[in-house]
Amino acid sequence: MRKYLIYLLFYVPSTLSTFSQTNILFIESDDQSNQAIGAYGNTFMVTPNLDKLAEEGTSFTAAYNMGCWSPAVCIPSRTMLMYGKYLWKSQKINKQNAPKSFPEKLHNNGYHTYITGKWHAMGKSVKNIFDETGTIQPGQLKTYNSPAGHITDITANEAINFIKNYSSKKPFFAYVAFNAPHVPRQTTQNYYDLYPVDKVKLPPSVVDNTPLNTNVKYQYTNNPLSAKTMQKRVQQNNAMVTHMDTRIGDIINTLKEKGIYNNTIIVFTSDHGINFGENGVAGKVCLYEPSVTAPLIIKAPTVKQNNKITARVYLQDVVPTLFSLLKIKDKEATDFKSLMPLLINSKKTRESIYLAMFNDQRSIIHKNNKLILYPKTGTIEMYNLKKDPWETNNISAIKRNQKTIKDLLTRLKKWQIKTDDETDLSIFYNQYN
Repeated sequence: MRKYLIYLLFYVPSTLSTFSQTNILFIESDDQSNQAIGAYGNTFMVTPNLDKLAEEGTSFTAAYNMGCWSPAVCIPSRTMLMYGKYLWKSQKINKQNAPKSFPEKLHNNGYHTYITGKWHAMGKSVKNIFDETGTIQPGQLKTYNSPAGHITDITANEAINFIKNYSSKKPFFAYVAFNAPHVPRQTTQNYYDLYPVDKVKLPPSVVDNTPLNTNVKYQYTNNPLSAKTMQKRVQQNNAMVTHMDTRIGDIINTLKEKGIYNNTIIVFTSDHGINFGENGVAGKVCLYEPSVTAPLIIKAPTVKQNNKITARVYLQDVVPTLFSLLKIKDKEATDFKSLMPLLINSKKTRESIYLAMFNDQRSIIHKNNKLILYPKTGTIEMYNLKKDPWETNNISAIKRNQKTIKDLLTRLKKWQIKTDDETDLSIFYNQYN
């Protein structure tokens, strides 16, 4: 601990007078998996601005959303982000009992807070959280093509105008929440043309003409699964991401034109990912990797450049990390953890990752072993994520893995207590007692 503090003391560059004067640009997309960004290894993706951001900062390649209580997975994810409470505690948040949100905490520490774009969180109203608001979009759009223009362009233009016209001496926190690439996946033809459908490659966990996964309740396609349908959806999704990436580039250029790029912390993330047929799932209400992980990139004056961290974290850990970077002491308790130990000396912040969907899916990940449980059917799955990142080989029935499963269940039980998870998993605990 002493070594960590000494490192922090000398790591702060002299070019910044104080961290409290650093602006924050926080960009969040919707339904964007790790597959939909070039910097995360998909060379098919056209995301030059996000790739450049990753090059100038640190990207977390295994950042998880804890889960959901709603088929609109973004609601739990964004509620956890705003209030810093684990999944089942966040479910209980309403207008009357909502704790102080992280934009409010920034306001109390001298920041002017601004939002444009999607708002889909429980608790307080957006106008009670932010000092200034642009156009607030709903969680589910009927169309991106509004009379005022494409919604992606509206959100980007409002962010650009806010930065251009900002004149206060206070540092700003700008929360730019794109609806893209969430359905309906609408953009202009030039973006679709970048991704010919017949050139779209699907992962090995997508098998054409197979039944949909019956353990997953919310499925958004016809049964059996059609690989061609998934290819078309991936094309549309990727086109939406590239459109958004272009506009993110315009926002970043505005920071540069104003001369504040180097004194601005930039965060890019998404609320969760999505499955396009992987493991027989078309949708996001599952615990497979494409849906529960999403990009997380932090670019800051003191954050290492061109750095990739593979340790498993939660997406919402970014908030206490921001407070650490800004040297803001958060007096209110948060369930999430600062990622500074990982950023500074690669020290892991978590031993395991707990995941949950409603009361019918649970998962625990420790080291590279991932256990998925379906309490309503008694089904159990186990994967080695290092050897089998696409979760194609269920190894739960192999005799030598029984001890590992028992250990994972012990860890899961501790997480249930920690998160106020009341789902009955005795069918599994008794089986491996």
